[in-house]
Amino acid sequence: MFLTAWSDGRLEGSEALAIHKLAAHVPLLREVGASGDIEVAARRKLSQLGLLACVRDAAAAIVDRNQRELGFQCCAKVSGADGFFAAQEGEVLKTLRESWGLSRDDVDRLLVLATR
Repeated sequence: MFLTAWSDGRLEGSEALAIHKLAAHVPLLREVGASGDIEVAARRKLSQLGLLACVRDAAAAIVDRNQRELGFQCCAKVSGADGFFAAQEGEVLKTLRESWGLSRDDVDRLLVLATR
């Protein structure tokens, strides 16, 4: 989620709020820990490796299908949180789709779920 938010070079308050709400309300995300530490690590890795390499690396670490679908939904929700869909955010979603082998139908379903 933080890579999606930082993909256009800045973390908007609405994106940070979306991440906070997701982390608080999605049981699986509550287990992850302090989001501030994750944000700092994501930003550091982003500056070292670049956006798409970071996304591919993060995607490779998630092997469970349900977790992948949740990850895609969360990134889609964060990408729309500021009301502006940057091209870089689209690249994140595209890279996740390709890395995880999501079908067009999967993506359509997950994007609908992300709007709820």
